[in-house]
Amino acid sequence: MKEIFNCFLLIHVLCDFYFQPVKTEEKRQMDAAWVFFCSLLYAGISIVLSILFLPGLNVKYMALLGLFHGIVNLSKYVVSKHMCINVKNEKAQTIFIAEQIIHILFIIMLTYTMRDLNRMTLFRTELVSIMEVFNVPEAKLLSWTLKLLLVHRPLNVLISIILSPYRPQEEDEGKNDKNMGRFIGTLERIIIMIFISINQYSAVGLVLTAKSIARYDRISKQQDFAEYYLLGTLLSTIGAISISLLL
Repeated sequence: MKEIFNCFLLIHVLCDFYFQPVKTEEKRQMDAAWVFFCSLLYAGISIVLSILFLPGLNVKYMALLGLFHGIVNLSKYVVSKHMCINVKNEKAQTIFIAEQIIHILFIIMLTYTMRDLNRMTLFRTELVSIMEVFNVPEAKLLSWTLKLLLVHRPLNVLISIILSPYRPQEEDEGKNDKNMGRFIGTLERIIIMIFISINQYSAVGLVLTAKSIARYDRISKQQDFAEYYLLGTLLSTIGAISISLLL
């Protein structure tokens, strides 16, 4: 069941965070046409991915996943319009988190429905053959692909949403600085996951120490920034550890 769940979650992460048009969140909350477009795109890509790599999931389940995504997005649009919520509103952040939780619960339900699926038919035969050549189990490839995708864009978005109310007023990062911070955060979480995978838990402290040295001057002089930075670091570390242990 874990492999089936990982497959569904992988497709959801790719379709909802990586293959959607850039900066469409605000458009989806203001224009119903964008809601239908993004939902159709989600469904289409999920079906294509299942056909190419995971035929065992069955196209009908991918269509069901896409339909449910469309219903959730449409509900989100209606609620946002009714309550006059924009993407920078604090309520929009709550809606985003609730939306992802609902998707995960639906994926769990789909996984339970397919619990009797033969794992040998889950992956495409050609993919299995390639993995056998490199002596890499398909389950491990699936797990690490999902982990790497989760610790990048989805976790960056989640941490940014949680931190936004606590951002110091004088904190006015430019676009390049913000992108650099997110990239550093992604690398930090990847290194933490690698250390955990080889049971080097004590080495995680070295990563956090190296990160703190780069911001030591601001941490020592600005209390608000120090607390904001500590909260972000702890959230990032918890995310990396949780993903490593759960997947």
